[in-house]
Amino acid sequence: MNRTGGDLFSPALEGLNPTQRLAAGQAGGPVLVVAGAGSGKTRTLVHRVAYLVERGVEPGRILLLTFTRKAAQEMLTRARDLNPQCARVEGGTFHSLCYRLLRAHASRLGLSRQFTVIDRGDCEQLIRGVMQERGLKAKGDRQFPKARTINDIISKSRNLEASLEDAIEQWAGHLLGYLEEISQAARGFAEAKRSQSLVDYDDLLFLAEELLRDHHDLRQRFSRHWQHLLVDEYQDTNAVQARLLKLLASEHDNLMVVGDDAQSIYRFRGARVQNIFEFPQDYPGAKVIKLEQNYRSTQAILDLSNEVIAQAWHRYDKKLFTERLGGSRPVLRRPRDDRGQAGLVNERIAQLIKSGSRPEDIAVLFRASRDSYELELELTASRVPFVKVGGFRFLEASHIKDALSHLRVIANPSDFLSWQRLLMLLPGVGPKKAQAAIRHLVEAEAPELYLGRLASAPGLAGPAHSRLVELMSELSDPAATPITLVEAVIDYYEPICREAHEDYPRRLRDLEELPGLARGFSSLSEFMADVVLEPPGAYAAEAQGGRITLSTVHSAKGLEWPQVFILWATDGRLPPQMALMDPESLEEERRLMYVACTRAAGELTILAPRESYQRGRGVVNNELSRFLADLPPGLLEKPREAIFEVPQTEASPQSRGSQRQDRPFAVGGMVRHNTFGKGRVMGYQGGKKILVHFERHGLKILLLEFANLSEA
Repeated sequence: MNRTGGDLFSPALEGLNPTQRLAAGQAGGPVLVVAGAGSGKTRTLVHRVAYLVERGVEPGRILLLTFTRKAAQEMLTRARDLNPQCARVEGGTFHSLCYRLLRAHASRLGLSRQFTVIDRGDCEQLIRGVMQERGLKAKGDRQFPKARTINDIISKSRNLEASLEDAIEQWAGHLLGYLEEISQAARGFAEAKRSQSLVDYDDLLFLAEELLRDHHDLRQRFSRHWQHLLVDEYQDTNAVQARLLKLLASEHDNLMVVGDDAQSIYRFRGARVQNIFEFPQDYPGAKVIKLEQNYRSTQAILDLSNEVIAQAWHRYDKKLFTERLGGSRPVLRRPRDDRGQAGLVNERIAQLIKSGSRPEDIAVLFRASRDSYELELELTASRVPFVKVGGFRFLEASHIKDALSHLRVIANPSDFLSWQRLLMLLPGVGPKKAQAAIRHLVEAEAPELYLGRLASAPGLAGPAHSRLVELMSELSDPAATPITLVEAVIDYYEPICREAHEDYPRRLRDLEELPGLARGFSSLSEFMADVVLEPPGAYAAEAQGGRITLSTVHSAKGLEWPQVFILWATDGRLPPQMALMDPESLEEERRLMYVACTRAAGELTILAPRESYQRGRGVVNNELSRFLADLPPGLLEKPREAIFEVPQTEASPQSRGSQRQDRPFAVGGMVRHNTFGKGRVMGYQGGKKILVHFERHGLKILLLEFANLSEA
């Protein structure tokens, strides 16, 4: 078999398009297949396996590596359907391969052959023991990182091949003050694993590399055994995986890797997009073959996707095309806010289902889990069944439950589960003390008297108890709006959250979504009814005919749906604010937008709310995502949106010359009130009332004559 090309008329290559045939029919040598989204990369790999076997390569000398066991099994099953001999082809994940190598040759590394592979929970338990043994946590230090957080930092450091300090600075900057303690825990963790013959998932990769790198006979033996290496999703490999492949291919360079630089979106897991760009340099003479024919989406969707990724500063130049000509243009909707976005999506989903679409053919994608909160409520209210993939469910997050428990007992004082939860947030209060306090509350003659007995509950004392009593009294104000109540709870809960969770910055950002959800409700009972009494997904078990998919874009990679919605396509969300300061992160966010767009087969709707509520700033304007702002005209359909305006009376000829008197403060400007403090002017009602959103007290409608406002 020559190394310059294969028999493109082989039966094993039937059914492939010309470029797929070219890739699958290579005789040998290093090959990089840059496979665009929906271009049939799996099909190409399957036929590649069958072609090699057909051309006389011993099946057991072929190794197929993927990132999931399921993917490997699926590919090999399909290859076996093409040629029964493919049943003997070896395949699996990087980690399973490394496990096999180490199990057979552990003694070469001074490791017992009886080593045990430990999972995340085992790692955390081991780190916890090290912390206790070395006395790393000072007594009473509630901010000290838990074992789970330390394990995450160690794993990120190893996968990124960065120092612990760099990993902490990048992923948990608020813990830099504990660098020395975390370093000691990491050293103790490594020593404990070695002394007890324990190996974690990261160790599998690095120890296998050490085995092949430092033992020439083994490297030669395994490289000669596996004459052909095939690798899927190469853009998701990290540095050590790329080096492992170099070692395994050292005797022949018969390495075919398949991937798409435009879909490299797992940098936070250690994936290194540079691997796919450096492949031609790492393997001189490598062939680069591009798969550009798409079998998923309409050309209108591909035109948009091509332009989104064309602005990337480092990429393989390719342009997706399809024989599925026509199709409606992707639609860009600019609703007023989160509630408007949820309403538009819910309305369109109802239309699709009414016209015959199956729920399982519809997906809603978003950057972060919290981006779908409002839609979850909207779908639940409409009894639309859905499943959420990626991140955590809104009401399943402990910090969201903690905060809302205070409001739940205001709306329903007999909610003893919520009483137990909020009481156990107090220092020194466990289940027994909480139950004793609840029994004291129940001794009141009626539930509405429970709150009044909180101050005298047994076993509760001290400043924390006093703050809780003050909060519950404030929440009991019947004149307070839901948004004011939510902000009061967040003010109270924020220091508790900081003490309880090492990842409190992320959790506090989640909490900031709550005021936006409360906005627009006139009573707490209405807010609780929508948010609490019918939790998201409550009707999923009763769903008939499938469920809508709500998914983070990361979790949607590799999947497709006929109809797709993308939420929050605004700067600050997609891309997120933190990525705007880092060029590499910003490039990955562009790839994330590309992945989101290419999940759609027939209909794509992108939503970018014009405004959002930000705690401390009130309602702010949103800019369209920079990935969509500068596209050529004609790629997106942009329906005319109805934008909410604050009702204002028509100015008379006499009053037009006295604008300063009628509207003395600019809309969007900051003002100060003697009681409510600092706030932002949202608009006017007639010539006598002004709408101001105060940082600490929410939205207020004031009479200009008596408000006594001043510019802030």
